[in-house]
Amino acid sequence: MRKRITILLALLLALSVLIAGCAKKDDAKSDSKDDEAKVEESSEQAEDAKIKDAETEADTDSKSGAKKKVAIVLPVDHLALNAARDAMIEVITREFGKDNVEFIVKNANGEDSLLNSIFSEVVGSEPDIILPIATGPSQIAATTTSEIPIVFSCVTDPVEAGLTPSWEEAGKNVTGVSDMADIESIIDFALQLYPETKTVGIVYNSAEVNSQVQVELCKEVLEKKGLDYKEGTITNTSELQQVVENLAVDVDIFYSPTDNDVASAMPAFQQVANKHNLPIFPGASTMVESGGTGTVGLDYYDLGLQAGEMVVRILNGESVADNPPETVEKVTKILNQDQVEALGIVVSAELEKEVEYVTTQE
Repeated sequence: MRKRITILLALLLALSVLIAGCAKKDDAKSDSKDDEAKVEESSEQAEDAKIKDAETEADTDSKSGAKKKVAIVLPVDHLALNAARDAMIEVITREFGKDNVEFIVKNANGEDSLLNSIFSEVVGSEPDIILPIATGPSQIAATTTSEIPIVFSCVTDPVEAGLTPSWEEAGKNVTGVSDMADIESIIDFALQLYPETKTVGIVYNSAEVNSQVQVELCKEVLEKKGLDYKEGTITNTSELQQVVENLAVDVDIFYSPTDNDVASAMPAFQQVANKHNLPIFPGASTMVESGGTGTVGLDYYDLGLQAGEMVVRILNGESVADNPPETVEKVTKILNQDQVEALGIVVSAELEKEVEYVTTQE
């Protein structure tokens, strides 16, 4: 009997040991599964964190590091338009960095018929902003796209040109900086130097809206002052020399608005005018540097700087609507020293204090 009890106790002890061992194995398996789950969860969290970091980095790059694409279109090469172009490029590059801006610069080289195809190509390249220089290119830009922001420069009257509804309001996607000159100040300056003037010869391209606006203003000024005028119109630069020759015998001085064709042919204009000992008072300071006599005008580099600041504001998120058209307020009386000497102009001591001298740029 005692022997049986001993055997029974031994069996019970062995069974309890076996059960305990199984329980430990189950606990170990459970711990192992928990550890694997924790590792898997940790890995998923790490991957999510990586994805979020990558998304944040991409978003940051998109906002601050994305390369800006800026398209600039000129109708022709001349000092005024080139000065505005260079100033805008300077301001934009300074703001975003040379490596963060791609400039697409197109020039019609005096062939206005090329402007439509140029703008079609420009719009197709999907720039962030388009910067047309002068009225013709600005009008074509505005009819080519109504979505891409447009900032014009060197446009005399954006309202008359159909670019903006008023001077206080931008167009849907169009705004910019005007080069409207103070024509009465220019005529007054001319009369200070040539007080015996009776007839003014006006030379311009009749197809340029800019020129038409300024010429009508000039006529009003001359009529108010009791002066006569004669017009000489051109359709391209090759006609300018003959037009000036025909006018020279009937006028005392010449006036020309900020006309692109006249500006690009100033050396020829100067040559004929000098032959008849007649001065030229154009609407732009750069036209004086190209051979004109004098003006009260703005600096087109200053205009470009102002337009460039507007471009930067729009590229940084401001709307076109928040940037109505602007004018350049700083003007200076300018005389070409070479022309003063060639024409024998006498500048009074009083006027001398107000004048800034330039020389002819070849």
